[in-house]
Amino acid sequence: MTVDVLQGFLDPAYVYNFEQGPNRVSSEVDARLYGINCVTLAHLAIRRLFDRELPSNLHCYEMATDEDYLETIESPELMERGDLIWFGYANPPQSIEDFAPIYDSEGYLLNWRDSPIKHVAMYTGEQQQDGDFLMLHSTHIEGTNTVWPLSLFAKYKRYERIYRIGRFKTEVEQPIQVEL
Repeated sequence: MTVDVLQGFLDPAYVYNFEQGPNRVSSEVDARLYGINCVTLAHLAIRRLFDRELPSNLHCYEMATDEDYLETIESPELMERGDLIWFGYANPPQSIEDFAPIYDSEGYLLNWRDSPIKHVAMYTGEQQQDGDFLMLHSTHIEGTNTVWPLSLFAKYKRYERIYRIGRFKTEVEQPIQVEL
């Protein structure tokens, strides 16, 4: 990956921590101090690339199904730098169509283990010599943020299937704020 705005995320000071989602880690400084997961990395990278923020309640499943902030891209060949790919089990116990999210009073997904979607990675905008797309992600496998070719994900059960490819909408309507 060439030196650009995403390069800084490859710092080994970013230690993978599953529990450190975007609702707990709101900055790169926090991520270095307390750890990072794949969703937090996606949030921080979108902030760095587009100077915009996703709502912190968009975790992996919520991001993968969101249509307010993300539009669907039909294939990897159409990807641009900053596009996201959501991965999961090839044959999950429950299909994405049958999965019914259950949230607690604070908006946390309680049945996340049942969701077929398990991971998100970001396209760096670069490819290997063989044309394989290079993806930035945070993973427990390496314990930090790393770049993998897209083909490598299929070697891991939790990453076998691509569920969605999404692009951040840079022209998202902002909610009208009313002063009381």
